[in-house]
Amino acid sequence: MSKNLPKPAAASPPLICLWPERLLFIGPLGKVAPHRHAAVVLVAALEGEVRMRLSASGRWRCCSSLLIPAGLMHELDLDGGLTAVFYNDPHRPYHPLMSSRDRQEALFDPLANSAAVDALAALHAGTPSIRLADCQHLERELAAALGSYDRRPALDPRVGEAIASMQADLAANLPLPAMAAAAGISASRLQHLFLAETGVPLRRFRIWLRFRRALERIGAGASLTTAALDAGFASSTHFSHAFKAMFGVSPASVLANARTPRIHLL
Repeated sequence: MSKNLPKPAAASPPLICLWPERLLFIGPLGKVAPHRHAAVVLVAALEGEVRMRLSASGRWRCCSSLLIPAGLMHELDLDGGLTAVFYNDPHRPYHPLMSSRDRQEALFDPLANSAAVDALAALHAGTPSIRLADCQHLERELAAALGSYDRRPALDPRVGEAIASMQADLAANLPLPAMAAAAGISASRLQHLFLAETGVPLRRFRIWLRFRRALERIGAGASLTTAALDAGFASSTHFSHAFKAMFGVSPASVLANARTPRIHLL
């Protein structure tokens, strides 16, 4: 990190920023159990280092930043250090290196020699309200490190129709045949097309949307249980199990401990 920036205050509450189609967590993390995401994930150590192990290899690798493909089973050890974890909804990637459709293998140190790490630290160390200028600076640095599109890839309208159906009422648990009928194709064709267009299975994508909705509700003041039910999870237990499978930690350890995170809806 640059010497002219203050060291991130690990004692500060974790920070969660929710943009349309993007999500950022910055806070201390320790050991993260084996899990798989529904999107490409950027992990950056603001203190210490990132240790990652693929379940298939059993060998730990160390780095300062890491891009993890959607669906890749892995575990992390951040040793309690301040860590930034950045997600992009799989159907609307902002950066080519974070396209769930294209990224198949982990990429180590994508932020090497990048000012994006400093920009992430500055965002965490800032005032309780997030400044637009800090977000714009972070976006420029991420684009410099991860690439940017002249024009983001167009989504097949039938997949877009299915996503719109899910987003309209996540709690309804709209059956696959109904979504396929709305898109004008068979259920099996929709599943194959969805995976080809987004890089993730439809079911996992819907769970990802539900997590985003739950975080929005928590940011608005709802309890974990209320947020989980509003987002379409059958119970708080269902939410907890799905959360740990997706993120490798329990929701209570991140969202309801003694240092409740600052959640900003941007």
